[in-house]
This record gives sequence, structure tokens and C-alpha cells, in this order.
Amino acid sequence: MKKPDKLFESEIQSYIISLIGKKAWGVSLGEGSFITMEFGNPILQVKENEQIHGEWHLWVYCCCWRLEQGQNILAASEDSRSKLEKAVQLLEGLALNSVQLLPPAWDTIFTFEKQVILRLFSVYSETYQHWILFTPNGNVITIGPGTDWSVERAN
Repeated sequence: MKKPDKLFESEIQSYIISLIGKKAWGVSLGEGSFITMEFGNPILQVKENEQIHGEWHLWVYCCCWRLEQGQNILAASEDSRSKLEKAVQLLEGLALNSVQLLPPAWDTIFTFEKQVILRLFSVYSETYQHWILFTPNGNVITIGPGTDWSVERAN
């Protein structure tokens, strides 16, 4: 894992610039408050009964989050399961307008159309990643734990 430096955000932005403008689909609430969503074209399944992923696959992993629209808070990661399920579905079909990373712990702001914002807040300084992004070219961008981050080739 790499530690934060001045070039971090520009380096990560160079990897994800092609993600901007793509619409989220397959948005799902997983275990606990994990969120997954796809962007880009679906990738053909290799195995039967395998989940379909997009060219880009975002996994909001071990972090707290809040979903907002305009001046309203729609849900936060520790709310009731039913509230979380309803709120995350609002991301379905929305285009991603920007991704902002804030030092030192790389809290992240995903801004979508219709003034919808998904804010991620790190809660682990060791052990667990905050979020993971699988990219079309086989790179995996991992943010966290703490100030760590990496861009590596998928196995």
C-alpha cells in the first residue's frame, strides 16, 4: 500500500476520469452497509449463475457513508435496513458527475446527477479497506485502510 502524497488525488483521478458521466446500475445493498454498483457495459458471464458486473465495479466496503440529495439526508450507513435499501436504490440510473478524495484518510465524495451525493467516511486506520474500484483495464483501485491506497492489477 502507498501512503498519501501530493500526487495521490491526481493519480487516482487519472485512473477514474473515464468513469465520470457513466450511469450507475445494479446498485445493491450487501452485508451490513456494504454497497456495490456497476458502471459501463455488462461483462459477459464466464460461469453459470455468476453475478453480472459492469466494466467498472465499485464496492463500498468498510466505511461509514451518508446519502444526500440537495439539503436532505436520505440515509446513513447505520440506519435501519429498510431505510438503507430504499435510499441506495435512488442511485440506480444516475450518472456520476465527480469523485473527490479528501486527505488524510481519503474520505470520498461521489457526486451524481440530480444533486445526489454519496459521502464515504473512513472508520479503520488499519485492517480494512474503505472502498474498492475494479476498472475495465484490469486495475483495482483500493482506498484504505487509514491513509493507504493502491492501484494494482487484478489476479
